[in-house]
Amino acid sequence: MHPNFIVAGPPKCSSSSLHYYLGQHPEIYASKIKETRFFSLHYEKGMAYYETFFAEATNEKAIGETTPSYSFLPFVADRIKLHYPDIRLIFCLRNPIDRAFSSWRMQQGRGTETQSFREAIDINKNQIAIQQISLEGEEGARRWVQSHEKHDDDATRLRTYIQAGMYTEIIKSYRQRFDDGQIKIIFAEDLIQHFDETMCDLFRFLKVDEKYIVQDKEIVNYNFSRSANKLANKILGVKTTLKIAEKIPDFIKNKMKSAMREKEPVKLSFEDRLYVWDIFKEDVEKLEKLLNIDLMHWKPKLKTQA
Repeated sequence: MHPNFIVAGPPKCSSSSLHYYLGQHPEIYASKIKETRFFSLHYEKGMAYYETFFAEATNEKAIGETTPSYSFLPFVADRIKLHYPDIRLIFCLRNPIDRAFSSWRMQQGRGTETQSFREAIDINKNQIAIQQISLEGEEGARRWVQSHEKHDDDATRLRTYIQAGMYTEIIKSYRQRFDDGQIKIIFAEDLIQHFDETMCDLFRFLKVDEKYIVQDKEIVNYNFSRSANKLANKILGVKTTLKIAEKIPDFIKNKMKSAMREKEPVKLSFEDRLYVWDIFKEDVEKLEKLLNIDLMHWKPKLKTQA
């Protein structure tokens, strides 16, 4: 079996939940391992290896996987186009400020991010502007793999908080390679405010029964709790912790997360929100024109005087 759809992200834009919702449909097979990361990290293993992720599919009309990092990696788009030129692609977008902060919190919780949010963003800006780090072509693929091999080295780790939120660049990159009819764009807030309508639209896109109603609408997060990750990383190391986490059943992860959730999570300051908005605002304006949509609700609201 081989896939005919991919949820390509971006990261921290409800991709875990979306994978879970799609997988409930009787005519959809969603890979048991949510993130295969094949086209980004395991491509050298070959297509036969990739298709093992879908070996248990039977007579489902739609077969697919979800790997959020595919969205902002141009070399991945090239590889998908090479092997599956007719595949359907789903992108779920979220306020890029909240997306970047959520990604930073996840990395901090894993123990792979030691800098403050503002510092991490500045390092990312430096990697893009000064070091001119590109993720295009096979050179970009080698750089991506190398950055993961050096996951424990904070000085050399490649940060992508900004790249993953440049939605206009992401959509244009995929539209250069695939027909518009193969690409579906939804918004994370619609999964909250208009859940059934949004899922119906996705089912129609995937050519399955659009009248199916998803029964379990629980928001899913596949990550350990921050405190659990930090402790495990100290004892086992980052790479070992990540490998173990991938093998733990989802229901256990969710119970661990609920039991160990921090009472006072780090919050994004208004000043940092404005700072990051200044990075993304031009791309958001371009996205509005590209999709003919109003996204000004993403703009930080000015504080009102008491």
